[in-house]
Amino acid sequence: MRLLLDENFPVDLAQEFVGHECAHVVSMGWQGTKNGALLAKAEEAGFHVLITLDTGIPKQNDMGSRQLAVYVLQPEGQGPSAVRALVGDVLAALDSFEPGQVVVLSNRTRKRTP
Repeated sequence: MRLLLDENFPVDLAQEFVGHECAHVVSMGWQGTKNGALLAKAEEAGFHVLITLDTGIPKQNDMGSRQLAVYVLQPEGQGPSAVRALVGDVLAALDSFEPGQVVVLSNRTRKRTP
């Protein structure tokens, strides 16, 4: 499966997605691309899943007609180690991948206040 990591995703975690072709928005030269345009570029390039920490992407875009899925990670804490804790959940969720789907993966134990 072809995975695209959003620019807010730690680059060095790409190696964690063993068995999948994984690229980063920065390595594609797409940094700074707005969400809707990023989804379109990812689809055109043949990516199946965009993995991001940005909860706004699925809220701001109609995902129903998309050919790729968006997986939004909400880790407990910040930094690469906090994100790494959700990689196993992402790998498991890829088994039930469907185009247009939005999957939110979180290990937060407490609610965040706005």
